Amino acid sequence: MRTINLNGYIDEEVWYGDEITPSMLHDALYGENNEFSDDVRIILNSYGGSCNAAVRMHDDIRAYPGKVHLVISGTAASAATVLSAAADTLEMTPGSLYMIHDPSTVAWGNERDFGEAIALLKACKESILNIYSRRSPIDRGTLAAMMTATTWMDAGAALAQGFIDGVADPQTYPADSTAVHTVNRKDAEAKVRLWLDRHNSLKQGETATALKSAAIRPVAENKPAEKQPNAALQPEISESPGVPADQLRRRLDLIKPNDR
Repeated sequence: MRTINLNGYIDEEVWYGDEITPSMLHDALYGENNEFSDDVRIILNSYGGSCNAAVRMHDDIRAYPGKVHLVISGTAASAATVLSAAADTLEMTPGSLYMIHDPSTVAWGNERDFGEAIALLKACKESILNIYSRRSPIDRGTLAAMMTATTWMDAGAALAQGFIDGVADPQTYPADSTAVHTVNRKDAEAKVRLWLDRHNSLKQGETATALKSAAIRPVAENKPAEKQPNAALQPEISESPGVPADQLRRRLDLIKPNDR
């Protein structure tokens, strides 16, 4: 049986070098030319990330023709739980952690803009509940409350709540596997916050750019064509060092619900 290791934050693209993306999973699972259809085992350790990317990865696993046995070895938090729910068989090692919570975003603008952001978050949560409800026998209202409360579970609790199918035997894994380790919850929580902090930082940088552009644009648009400012006078785009501006713009779309 082939083994695929997924270790990192879930995102649409590689930003910092520690991400796993839908395209990475697709190539590892299906092969570059879609030549694979055998049964596979996925070893997952992820502190979450983009909900949209996780849903795409979930759908890819669900569509795979072979059987997928996924083992959480370390942590499956936030968006990583969405990905893991697609497996035919889902297990956790005894020392691993599983966490579910409400989706979050950064918003700016007027009352309508904030209303749209709230509606988007509600829709995202409903889509996640759809996925959890396929596996867990817990009623939807209780699942929603668990997300709102930010619920951390060890392997025993996750099994009792129906999120996983079993607790994996560490002896079935190679000697260098993290399966024999016990995750420190404080460390896991810090790594979840790390992705949220840097994700929000990028979005806030884009918001500042949008605000700056909005303040300047009306003046430029009211000028005659021959007096439009040249490129050298256009407002500079604020961006994080080493991150192209077009990637920052695409960052705004990362939490949108999957349209597929």
